[in-house]
Amino acid sequence: MIKLFKYPIKKVIIYPFGGLTIIDKPINSSINKELLIAFSGILSQLIWGVLGYILYQYNFFSYDSYMMMKFYNYIIIFFNIIPMYPLDGSKIINLLLEKRFAYIKAMKITNIISIISLIIFIGINVVMKLGNYPICLFLVFQLIWVIKKEKYLKERFFLERYLYQFPYQSIQNHSKENIYLLKKNTLHFFWINNRYNHEKAVLKKYFS
Repeated sequence: MIKLFKYPIKKVIIYPFGGLTIIDKPINSSINKELLIAFSGILSQLIWGVLGYILYQYNFFSYDSYMMMKFYNYIIIFFNIIPMYPLDGSKIINLLLEKRFAYIKAMKITNIISIISLIIFIGINVVMKLGNYPICLFLVFQLIWVIKKEKYLKERFFLERYLYQFPYQSIQNHSKENIYLLKKNTLHFFWINNRYNHEKAVLKKYFS
């Protein structure tokens, strides 16, 4: 899906329990395209599940092998949809929030959801004695890293809007000047000095 939308892949990081694909794309890229990328990982697991079932029906797998593959496939799908950074579940939640809220607000809500999800995940591991402590530790460091990046992401989001043109899907007018109201896929105008000003004029003042 990434190749279909022609986003350059910076690197692929492989961990013992999974991996991350780092994409070189603007923050202000299409929400719908990003949703398709986020869902494609889950979709691929579903496709593998169907393929495994078909191969089992034609006796390419033994019953025990099929049940083991089915179990791990379900585990991967379930783990991946947890709304916790850097899993696809958090990306999907964030993108859905971006359709409704300003970029900054959506990011903050997603981080709060990730913190709550991580606490629940760690709690379940402790209570059920699952022993996934390396994964828990990795997720804690990833969440700390993304929260520390909030300021950088905010400034990059604003700078992209100021420097480049994006194919916006809607227009929104505001009665007061506040760049924290900027939403992805939306062009904004602010009422200043008895007229509506383009968002770039407001961002120019912000960066000056």
